[in-house]
Amino acid sequence: MDRNSFFSVFLFSLIACTDVIAENSCSSENISPMVQLKRHLLCEYDPDVRPVQHNNNMTRVNFYLKPQFFEYTHESEMFVLHTWMSMMWNDSHLTWDPAQYDNIKWIPVVGYQIWIPDVLMHNGQFGESSLNNEHSKCWVSRQGTVRWFVAAKYTSSCFTDYTWWPYNTLNCTIQFGSWSHSGDEIELVSNQNLSNIEIKHTEWNLEKIYITKWENRYKYNSDSIIKMISFHFILRSHSGIIRIVFLSPAVVLMVMTLMTLWLEPKSFERMVIANLNFICHLLCIQGVHWEVPKSGFNIPKILFFYESSLGIATFTLIVTSILRHLQELTTEPPMWISTVTTSILRSRVGQILLISILDPAVTAKIEADMDDNTDLVQSNSKRSPWKYIIVLIGWLAFLSIFLAYIVLLSTCFPTYYTI
Repeated sequence: MDRNSFFSVFLFSLIACTDVIAENSCSSENISPMVQLKRHLLCEYDPDVRPVQHNNNMTRVNFYLKPQFFEYTHESEMFVLHTWMSMMWNDSHLTWDPAQYDNIKWIPVVGYQIWIPDVLMHNGQFGESSLNNEHSKCWVSRQGTVRWFVAAKYTSSCFTDYTWWPYNTLNCTIQFGSWSHSGDEIELVSNQNLSNIEIKHTEWNLEKIYITKWENRYKYNSDSIIKMISFHFILRSHSGIIRIVFLSPAVVLMVMTLMTLWLEPKSFERMVIANLNFICHLLCIQGVHWEVPKSGFNIPKILFFYESSLGIATFTLIVTSILRHLQELTTEPPMWISTVTTSILRSRVGQILLISILDPAVTAKIEADMDDNTDLVQSNSKRSPWKYIIVLIGWLAFLSIFLAYIVLLSTCFPTYYTI
């Protein structure tokens, strides 16, 4: 091939390459206005650079969550939120005049083509949360306002205080912040109204959602701070099943214990109910043991209630056995016991409590002469020398246990309170 032929081939190849480059250049005019606009905006756009005119300018990002449903399990103590997430910010590099592009006022853009704030969850477990930024859609307006909308799943640990279990309340928190920008570069703002959000769940009620803001020292640069926002989800367990399964048996056991002390010590029914009451306490404690979560910070107070009630039931069974044994005694009680019993019966309180169960003759004697009944216990020894002592012990046991249950109900019995 001579020099002229080589020059001709080279010139033809150069012209062909120039035509190809011209066809693929960002300034091509034989295309639709939408394509022209996108090439105009994205031709020299760098999605890795924060889109501000000056590096000292702060990017304000409006952050929104729209929860769809959630999950929580006691065993793992993991709170899983499925939600729609939205962000809106201003990109000064994505502005245009609609009159030059067929009056186009907004365009869709794929996430990887432009800069998107790297706002991620900071208190979640790695690998548990999912978010796809690259293939999500963004909508850009002619003023440079970018709206980004995507479905996301967030998983975080949610430890709870089981003090008032089964009416326990959870405060599950999800924290959001920029992963690589400090608070001087990106500021998260959320002004959404979360009071009207309702999510149905089979085990938990979503009581409310509220937002808090906080600052912390920036993880990469100690001279800067990072600004974060936290979404708090207040969950409360349903009350209907709880009341039937856990609280109603506690009330029944309390009534059985008091009824045992109300019956006559010598009656066979009292001994049967006392033993049955003790067995029912053991079964209820065993059932509650399998239902109470094995995690959490504090022991549920309902366990203290059942434990104390079991001790009271044991005490009732022992007192019943002792009183039945005293009924069989024929010997005179010791003098100090008789003196104490007589003093109590001679008091006005003793008369009010015992007047209905004393013999009419003894009652008339107490009313006629308060100073002449020192032998009150011994005067009826033909019937039973321990009779009134047994009555006094039974009443004192009943009143003591009644007061003990009042204290337990006021301090350990869980109630459904309003937040």
